[in-house]
Amino acid sequence: MSSAALTPNSSNWNTPWRGVNAPRIVFGEQPRTSPVAFLLFQLVNATVFLRPAEIVPELLGLPIYEGLIFSCLFLSINTVRNELTPRQLYHNPITICVLGVWLACTLSHVTHGWLQGVIESTTLFFKTALYFFLLVACVDTPGRFRWFLFGTAICSVIMISCCVIDYLEWVDFVFVTHVTDRNGEDLTGETELVLRMRGTGIFEDPNDISLLIVATAILCCYFLTDVSLAYFRWLWFVPMGILVTGLICTRSRGGILSGGAALLTYILLRYGRGWSVMAAALGMIALPILAGRQGEIDIEDGTGQERIQMWAEGLDAIKSPDILFGIGQGTYQDIAGLVAHNSYVHSYVELGFFGGTFFFGCFFFAALALYRVTDPKLELRHPELRRFAPYLAGILAGWGVGMFSLSRCYVIPTYMVIGMASCFIALAGPQLTKACWLIAWNQQHVQKLVMGSAGLLAFLYVFVKVFARFG
Repeated sequence: MSSAALTPNSSNWNTPWRGVNAPRIVFGEQPRTSPVAFLLFQLVNATVFLRPAEIVPELLGLPIYEGLIFSCLFLSINTVRNELTPRQLYHNPITICVLGVWLACTLSHVTHGWLQGVIESTTLFFKTALYFFLLVACVDTPGRFRWFLFGTAICSVIMISCCVIDYLEWVDFVFVTHVTDRNGEDLTGETELVLRMRGTGIFEDPNDISLLIVATAILCCYFLTDVSLAYFRWLWFVPMGILVTGLICTRSRGGILSGGAALLTYILLRYGRGWSVMAAALGMIALPILAGRQGEIDIEDGTGQERIQMWAEGLDAIKSPDILFGIGQGTYQDIAGLVAHNSYVHSYVELGFFGGTFFFGCFFFAALALYRVTDPKLELRHPELRRFAPYLAGILAGWGVGMFSLSRCYVIPTYMVIGMASCFIALAGPQLTKACWLIAWNQQHVQKLVMGSAGLLAFLYVFVKVFARFG
C-alpha cells in the first residue's frame, strides 16, 4: 500500500459509507476532544495501575481519581453525550452492551425489591461505565490510540516491576504484599504451600495481575516490532523479561491459559492456521516441562474442581424466575460462599440471561468486528491500525479466556480492554478500502448475540453437570 493511499486527497478518501450516518472520525480529522481532556484521561488511566495513595501514604483520603475523571468528563461532556445518541449507539453496539450491563445491575435488585442494592449496584458500575465512555470519547484518533497503548503499557510495566522486585525480595515495598496459597500435595500427602505474587489495588489477586501481564506483554511485543522506533525498540525486551518472570511468580494456571490463548490467536491472524496449529502442539508438549505445576490443568481435583462446584451452585440458583434478571448483583457469595471465579457464570447468575447476554455481547461484538476487519476484501489502509489488529485480537482472546477463571464482570480493567477494542473498531471503519460499518445493533446481529449467549449458557450448564463432583 503506497503512502498516497493514506492521504485525504486520494481517490479512496471520499468513499461513501453504507447507511445514512457519517463516520464519527476520519484519519486526518481533528480530534473531537481537547488535548487537555486526553491528557487528563491518560492520568485517570495511570491511576488505575499506579495508585498515588498507596505509594505516598500522605495522599490517602484525597479524591485524586475522582478529581481527574470528573475533570476529564467536564472537558469532554459533549463528546460523551454524542456517543450516547441513538445514531451513534446503532453503530457502536459495544457501548449498548456496556449500558445494558449497567441497566442489568439495577434491574437485578429492582426485581427483588431491594432499594439499597439498587443504589449500591447502580453507583458501583457507574464508575466503570464512566471510564469506558471517556476512553471511547477521548481516544479518537490513531495518534491518540497509540499514545493510549503506550501509556497503558508503561504504567502496567512499572506496577508489575515493583511487584516482581518485592516478590524476589530485592526491595521491600510497603504497598506490595503477596499471598501464600495451596499448591497441591507432595508424595506423602502433605499440603504444599507456595508464595504467589500479587499486584496492587484492584490487581491484588494473583490471577488478576496474571491477565494484566499477558495483555501488557502483547502491547510490549507490538512496540518491540515497530521498525519506526529503530534501535530503541529493542529496549522493550527488558519489560518482556520482567513480565515473563512476573507471570511465573503468580503461579496462576488461569494466566497460563490466557497467555496461550493470546499467543495462538495472534499467530493465527498474523501467520495463518498452519503456524497456529504447530504452535498449539508445541505448547501442549512444552507446557508441563516449562511451567511445572503451574502448567498442570486439573478439573477433577483441587482448586479446579472447587471452582466447577461453585459454578454449579450458582447456575442451580437461577433455575427459577431469576433466570431473566438474576439473583442480584453482588450476591453470588450468599449462595456459594465465594464468587464464581468465572465472569460468564457470575454475570448470568447475578444479572440473569438479560445481563449475562449484554456482558457476553461486549466480547461478541469486539470479536465480530475484528473478524471482519481482517477480511482480505476489506483492506485496512492505515498501516499502524492494520499492524495492531492481530495484537488486539490476542489481547481480547487472552482476556476473554481469563474470564473463565475470574469474576471480573464489573471492574475497570475488563472495560479498559473492551474500550480498547471499541476505539480500534471506530477508527478502523473509515480506513477500509471499501468503507463500511463493521458492526451495528440491527436485527441480524442481535439474533446472533442472543443465540451465542444462549449457546454459552447451555454449554456452561452441560459442563458443570458433566464435571462437577459433589459428595
